Amino acid sequence: MKNFLPVMAAVLILLINPLSGCLEKSSGSEQLIARTFWAEIYEPEVNISDIGSGGIPEVGIHYSKVGEGKEKAGIGDQIFLCYGVYTRNMNAFDGKAYCKVDGKLLSPFDTDHEYLPTSYEESLQVGLPPLLGNEAEISPEEVHTFKWPYRFSSYGNHTAEFYLKDINGTIYGRIERNFSIDYVNQNDSRWGFIITVDPPGDEVASWKDGAMVFDMLSRRYGFPRQNIIYLSNGCATRDNVLNAMKWVSQHTDAGSKIVFWASGHGGLELNGDDDREIIDGKIELWDGNLYDGDVADFFADSNSVNILSVVDTCFSGEFGGPDDLESVFAHFGSGNKMEEEGRVLITSSTTITRAKATDNGGLLTIFMVAALEGIEDRMGNTADSNDDGKISAEEAGFWAVLHCYARHSFPELNDCYIGDLYLEK
Repeated sequence: MKNFLPVMAAVLILLINPLSGCLEKSSGSEQLIARTFWAEIYEPEVNISDIGSGGIPEVGIHYSKVGEGKEKAGIGDQIFLCYGVYTRNMNAFDGKAYCKVDGKLLSPFDTDHEYLPTSYEESLQVGLPPLLGNEAEISPEEVHTFKWPYRFSSYGNHTAEFYLKDINGTIYGRIERNFSIDYVNQNDSRWGFIITVDPPGDEVASWKDGAMVFDMLSRRYGFPRQNIIYLSNGCATRDNVLNAMKWVSQHTDAGSKIVFWASGHGGLELNGDDDREIIDGKIELWDGNLYDGDVADFFADSNSVNILSVVDTCFSGEFGGPDDLESVFAHFGSGNKMEEEGRVLITSSTTITRAKATDNGGLLTIFMVAALEGIEDRMGNTADSNDDGKISAEEAGFWAVLHCYARHSFPELNDCYIGDLYLEK
């Protein structure tokens, strides 16, 4: 009975995910290694309070496990790739587990929070599971499990590889699988495009902004999960962002609604992109920058005339604020511009001022999400200024800007939309 239970445990692992599990015979006919891998998916749940005596809503964020299966992951979902190994009739050995995704070796503790939303210690506090490291004594007739945090940055085909290596360099339990994360067309042409970056050592809690926006779009407004592209930290490289913009543009048209939201560090750069504007606004990514011209091209390529754009970075006025000079140069053939009809453009600062951030995220994002959620201020008022039971992007923007002004922050609202833009379907 003592030997029977561990064997059954290994068999159960294989039955849970038969496409990803297998058996390996070692040098002796009785020596076996069973191994498998799977993915655990976590998503944030956010609670935003009404405005109290402190003048700013309180923000509570907690991650919950919402499912398993790598093929079910959305772009930007917080996932943990899990590798399970069971040996029989083998001597114990000191092993180190490895995980590669699309050829990239992952870090078990993700010390630079390339894929975790924040530091490992803070991730534990918001409900993400503990990581066990990748070194262990591999004892026979025991199931050993290892986990690595990860996020996928694109739909399509991917490859995952797992294996153990002992101190002599011998590899055991190797498993490699090709799989696909497929996009399924939704009966809903509303799209979210979220970018948040917290560079190691220079964090501004933009991950909380991303969690707030994701939760608001998916839970409050019912955006399809597969239509929310959420690129954070290591996923938010220039190549990944531009590729995702191109992909989204292939699925949108004039009737689509797009919410573009970026949070993190920003700045100005001389001739950063290819337009004729001398000074370009930039959003600092994990690798490279995203310029105002890139975003203007994305909006134009999407063909959408229902766009809410929120850029919560320093010097973000170049992303459509009234002081953005791009509209002037556009008349001289400089290409696409941010300020086109069919857009509500909100920035957390002017082209010459800094944005304000708190421990709970960017000030503009907190107030803007609170407005769209219907949060009440200290007078009991919501952003629904015309009392029609719905909150438009313009109403939310006006409410958020006024509350930011009261906190000595200077965001800008540029309404280029005819009528009212609502996020509901």
